[in-house]
Amino acid sequence: MAEARPAAFHRAPYQPPPALLLTAGGALLLLGLLSWRLGWDVPLHSFFRLGPADRWVRQIISLSALGGLLVIGPIATLVALGLAWRGRGRDAAWLAITLIVGRLGVEAIKLLVLRPRPPALDRLELVGSWSFPSAHSAGTMMAALALAALTERRGAWLAGLAFSLAIGWTRLALAVHWPGDVLAGWGLGLIWIAGALAARRPARR
Repeated sequence: MAEARPAAFHRAPYQPPPALLLTAGGALLLLGLLSWRLGWDVPLHSFFRLGPADRWVRQIISLSALGGLLVIGPIATLVALGLAWRGRGRDAAWLAITLIVGRLGVEAIKLLVLRPRPPALDRLELVGSWSFPSAHSAGTMMAALALAALTERRGAWLAGLAFSLAIGWTRLALAVHWPGDVLAGWGLGLIWIAGALAARRPARR
């Protein structure tokens, strides 16, 4: 008589508490502001930035591009359309609103703060907007964690965080942002996702 097959392993849905994300985001935002206001940005900028002759500059530029709007935007659009096609219209709307409003907020902060970027001679990539906060850092944190929230998998959250940290590091290596910009970008991304999760949670069953 054949043995009965064990039941498939079921992974419990995982979502971190919004309060945890809010606390971590607030701490990073505070560190970013302190790094700027207390002058830590200048020595840290010199420590992290690469030179034009460094071996991995081209690869880092390519990695950094993955955190840009031209990559994240189409991916998020396709995911939202896929969710709507599968009858998950509320999740599709939540994703779209979270990322669009979040990105507009980051751009609004840039225009309010008007912080210049690091010296042009240091930069290894052409950029034209203001420096604070880093839109790459904030945008990847928002997008990666919003997508992780939809999967409800711990691994997706860890991968999203790792990706966001990697993109932020590339902005320092390419010398297009001050360290405080990147820290603040990560912090704002976490704070925004914490709020989005808190707003989404009551509607979930």
